[in-house]
Amino acid sequence: MKKFVIPLFLIVFFAGTSCENKIDIEKEKEAIMAVILKEGDAHAAHDLKGLYAVHIQDSLVTRLQTRKNNYSIYAGWDEIKSLFESWTKMDMTKYENIKNSKENVILKVLDDCAWLICDSNWEYVKEGNPIRESDIQITFLEKIEGEWKISFNAIVIKSGPERE
Repeated sequence: MKKFVIPLFLIVFFAGTSCENKIDIEKEKEAIMAVILKEGDAHAAHDLKGLYAVHIQDSLVTRLQTRKNNYSIYAGWDEIKSLFESWTKMDMTKYENIKNSKENVILKVLDDCAWLICDSNWEYVKEGNPIRESDIQITFLEKIEGEWKISFNAIVIKSGPERE
């Protein structure tokens, strides 16, 4: 009997310690969506601290923005931070009730990395006129010290009427 106790213990020990910790995909998706919604809310409120909080702030973080006939790539945190700061200098007195929502979300989680594609919808009132715009958002995220952060963001304008 003693001959079998040690081998059995070793088998159970190695089987238990070799099992991979499974991530709770649904929990991670909820956390990622919270970051994506926080980013949209921060944009709507022109809240720089909120924007900074959801982005990785290194030389590799990147943002792609398309316009009707061209695009811009912002490479590195310094360029993205300058872009965000330029938005806060815009005259927003013509705009009211700015809201951002996400629809048609496709989200994949891979350990400490994830990607998301969705419609990013903007609703606001400009000089008394209600406006609704929608872009395609493509976002890559990384989990750093337990928190999801944006490492790449692409905002692709949808074709349609003249945009702001």
